[in-house]
Amino acid sequence: MDALLINYRDPLFALLLIAGMVFVVALVSYWWGVYAKSRKSRRLQRFLRRFETHGVKRSLESMPYSPAITEPLVLLAKAYEKSGEYNNAIEIGLYLLEHCQEEAVTYELMELVGTTYMHAGFLERARTTFLEILRSNPRNKKVLNDLMVVYERLQDFQRAKEVIEPLEAIGVDVAELKLYLELKTALADSQMEHEEKVEKIVSLYEKHKRFERVVFEYLLKSEPARAWEMVREEDIERLIDIFWYLPASYLDYDRIKESPRLTAIYGARGDIEPSKPIGWFLIDMLGHLKKSGFNDATLQFAYLCSSCKQQFPVPFERCPRCLALDSVVVEREITKVGSETGYNLL
Repeated sequence: MDALLINYRDPLFALLLIAGMVFVVALVSYWWGVYAKSRKSRRLQRFLRRFETHGVKRSLESMPYSPAITEPLVLLAKAYEKSGEYNNAIEIGLYLLEHCQEEAVTYELMELVGTTYMHAGFLERARTTFLEILRSNPRNKKVLNDLMVVYERLQDFQRAKEVIEPLEAIGVDVAELKLYLELKTALADSQMEHEEKVEKIVSLYEKHKRFERVVFEYLLKSEPARAWEMVREEDIERLIDIFWYLPASYLDYDRIKESPRLTAIYGARGDIEPSKPIGWFLIDMLGHLKKSGFNDATLQFAYLCSSCKQQFPVPFERCPRCLALDSVVVEREITKVGSETGYNLL
């Protein structure tokens, strides 16, 4: 026993012991890294097998893969995604994921594939892809935001709210998101009494003065009298298409006469006597045409995102392209009656 204690106190023995421990730790770390990489690779392969496709990918598989073609193909996939050719973008992304070994590029490709799935309407595939990315990179701001949008489109507002928490934790301003999801949750709640739902929506709008389109589209359908009471003069231009397409039976003529802009809109539409010019060029022109007896002109609307400047034929609460909230700008032009491409609020 004494001999063992003497050996233990020997500096050479201590050095050998430390060296042995370092070797064991290094060996374990190495094999753990190999195992983790292998597990991640198997997980990625299982992920890819869920979404096997054919088309552009089949053409690519006949060509030998080289790391040099990765960047050009990524650019090609992004071009396809922006032009709306989602299937081609997805197939290129999946092909590259099968062959690319660089971790940073792999996550970029998965993000591209997930975003393309979302824009193409494959929401469950998009959700699966985003969750797979977040397993390894939980602080990815863009992926978290896109996942929230997917839950929003799936009408799963509770899970969308859960995604807000990590976004807030990494420093994102989520006040607007919280308000929007609060409104959408109330509107989608089939268990809430109608009167309670109206009061909640009105309360949120009166407090924040945001998302006028969401609020007034609902109130003009369900509580038109309450909606007319709440209309502010400064909001009418943003909501001009809603008022233009509103059926005559929903109009409050007393409230219209109190508002110069509403009077101009419904005078130009022909519901009341055209008003004097108020500085809205197209509305004033339509009113002048009505006074002159020409009734074959009307308004046509298009919808511009103030964030990405993309134009769409239908209104939106969240931009379909850049996903910005409450960014719609209503553009209008005069067209011949019967040629307009509008949407019916009711």
